[in-house]
Amino acid sequence: MAKMKTNEERKAELEALTEQMGQQIDSYFESPEKIREHLRFLGKFHQYSMRNAVLIESQFPGAIAVGSYPFWEKQGAQVQKGERGIKVFVPNPVTYALHKDEWVPLSKAPKPVKEGVKQGRIPSRKMMYFKIGHVFEYTQTDAREKGIEVSDIFKRYHRDGGLENEQDIRDALTTLADARNVTLLEEPLDEIGTAKGCYYPELHAIALNPRNTSIEDISVLIHELAHAELHNQERNFERDQPLTAPEKEFQAEMVAYVVSHQLGFPTDDFSLSYLAGWTKDKELLDKEQLLQEVHQTSAGFLDHIESHLEKVHTLEQEKEQTPLEYLEQLNRRMGWKDADLSLYEQVHAVKSVFPEEVEPYLNAKAALETNLKVDRVDEPLMYIHGMGLGFQPFGIVNNHDFSEDQVVAYTIALPNQPLISGHFDPERTVHPLHDLEKNNKVEKPLLKSLENYWHGVLIEEEQKFLSRISLLNIERL
Repeated sequence: MAKMKTNEERKAELEALTEQMGQQIDSYFESPEKIREHLRFLGKFHQYSMRNAVLIESQFPGAIAVGSYPFWEKQGAQVQKGERGIKVFVPNPVTYALHKDEWVPLSKAPKPVKEGVKQGRIPSRKMMYFKIGHVFEYTQTDAREKGIEVSDIFKRYHRDGGLENEQDIRDALTTLADARNVTLLEEPLDEIGTAKGCYYPELHAIALNPRNTSIEDISVLIHELAHAELHNQERNFERDQPLTAPEKEFQAEMVAYVVSHQLGFPTDDFSLSYLAGWTKDKELLDKEQLLQEVHQTSAGFLDHIESHLEKVHTLEQEKEQTPLEYLEQLNRRMGWKDADLSLYEQVHAVKSVFPEEVEPYLNAKAALETNLKVDRVDEPLMYIHGMGLGFQPFGIVNNHDFSEDQVVAYTIALPNQPLISGHFDPERTVHPLHDLEKNNKVEKPLLKSLENYWHGVLIEEEQKFLSRISLLNIERL
């Protein structure tokens, strides 16, 4: 049995790992080529924190994809014997409770204190600590031998080097701008000469040079969206020290490089010539902050773009396969030939075996049970599975009392958009809108729009109630 490490040993290991990360960050700024290598790596690991991406790169150069030991087991793969894990920082939140005027870890608090925290009578707070965990790279497992592809496991959007999906990516960037309330102008306000594009902070707007090629438009739009994200008036005001123009360009170009490279677009023309001037007299913390902002921004962009492309792919599949065909196929995969299961049992069975299929399953089920004509949807509608009613206006359905249900499964139909489905436990979530917000299932502008529909219903009901009260008062007179 392995000997337990002391607190001092754990602390020393964390400090050594932190120092290793710092040295790795410093090395990126030695040359434009080294920063390019790191940016390409960041694109592949945008779902990890910047610090963990740096640690993975320093310990396993060229890594494709990583996961914990239990993660690979769940995928049907085993870590090869003798392989050493890649060290990463693992968040370890600890809850403290106020006990006898002192903050003590909740896990070590007396039972009455734990009950008081649960009931909200005793104050509590969370503190974030980190411990060291281990992950293993794809090639450290037998996944390849078993024919398990990276794209099958991580559901990433992979390009084959062609530009056949150029319009889909352009559409994704347009929705990205819309989600961040960035206006895309049809043309620059003034002549911009050879500049490929420009961002107007006072308008929070972007314009592209009409002389650009279609491919140039994509990389330039990513660059300008990075300016809009990192260098808008609000972000500039929050900074202790304003960024110079070269610093802003350096950041925007790095974000554009990460995203463009990950999507398979040409990156030969990208310039990181600002590197030498920017790194002069800069401390490590400045460099880490720079990369942190680049990482967060490019990760947010890639998550949005990949989500959009997945929806496009799902829509194309749905066009090829009818809801009935999909459900029959899933029934065979689940072994449900003669099973008589409740809605609760169905949802949880699919979630436990094929979690990525829960939303497509509910979408197909809703479309089949209601005979929904998607092309005729002209306002937000919602269907509650098992309630016995069809699609109804979103605000009305969201106002239903779900507290008595065991599980609530819902499907939302929006004009010119794919169906959105989800499910929740009424003991933890109040209504579908609450579930959408908690799980970030939709972009903020859409969430706000749905919230307005629901508020409209609440106001209408309140007005009806007040009218009834007025009538009663008149009758009494």
